[in-house]
Amino acid sequence: MRYQRGVTLTELLVALMLGLLLLGGVFGVYLSNQTTARTTEDLSNLQNRIRLAFQVMSYDLRSAGFLGCNNSERVVSVVQVAGVSPAWLNWQGGLVGTAADAANNESIRVMYGAGQSSSVVNHVPPRLNLNQRPELSVGDLAVVCDDTLTSIFQVSAVGNNWLEHAATGLNCAVDLGFANPFVCGSARPRLYPTDAMVMQFATVRWFVAASEVDANFNSLFREIIVSGAPVQEEVLFGVERLSFAYQMRNTPFGPVPFSAALDMTQVVGVNVQIILADAVYQQISMGEEMRTVEFFVAVRNR
Repeated sequence: MRYQRGVTLTELLVALMLGLLLLGGVFGVYLSNQTTARTTEDLSNLQNRIRLAFQVMSYDLRSAGFLGCNNSERVVSVVQVAGVSPAWLNWQGGLVGTAADAANNESIRVMYGAGQSSSVVNHVPPRLNLNQRPELSVGDLAVVCDDTLTSIFQVSAVGNNWLEHAATGLNCAVDLGFANPFVCGSARPRLYPTDAMVMQFATVRWFVAASEVDANFNSLFREIIVSGAPVQEEVLFGVERLSFAYQMRNTPFGPVPFSAALDMTQVVGVNVQIILADAVYQQISMGEEMRTVEFFVAVRNR
């Protein structure tokens, strides 16, 4: 029988070492690919959230001041909370800016007629008879308008092809009035004619506050009014700064910062700047230019 020679211990150890080196390299590449994939996924998710915030905020800003009847100069509200008109109904043409707070964040409120409109068949206060069932529920804010006036009220009852604006809930009077500001004690009735328009009234605020997910960081919020109470939705987590600049009518392009003297009824465009918090997105390794989201929105109804 011929002698069959095997491998020596040294050869075995060398082979094992080479195998471990090869396996370590493969494992390192795998971990690197996993990290890259996670970073790419995190960046993609962030971009999607930013895109959503941009789309929703842009829609609100473009819609500012829309009432359906082209008469945003004459707006009366019969809605009151604790006997006074609430801040979320401070019309100013449908766009209200604010000065920066202690953290250097600004906010903005946008108001407009939203959803499907219905036409008035006849108006016998408090009932508005309509050409179709309105897309409104009891407690919703609504507007009714014609070529001369717009009235904001809370829906007190809804039926098939009608709704009412009775002096209940937030409505201080059944009258829809003429004067602005509206004085409930001396209200003057307003009968809206055939073909006046009725739709939902949206009042939306964009602002930055402590996140509901992690109070150590701030988020971008969108606030709406539901049955007379503010309801907040967290739109974008990890926002360090929110600011606005305003393009004025009949001036060269160059949005200006908010000031108390700014006439918001003359704003025709809004420049939005959102700066993301570096501490939140360190794993994505974004430079300051990548953390800054800036866009300009023209206000269509001015």
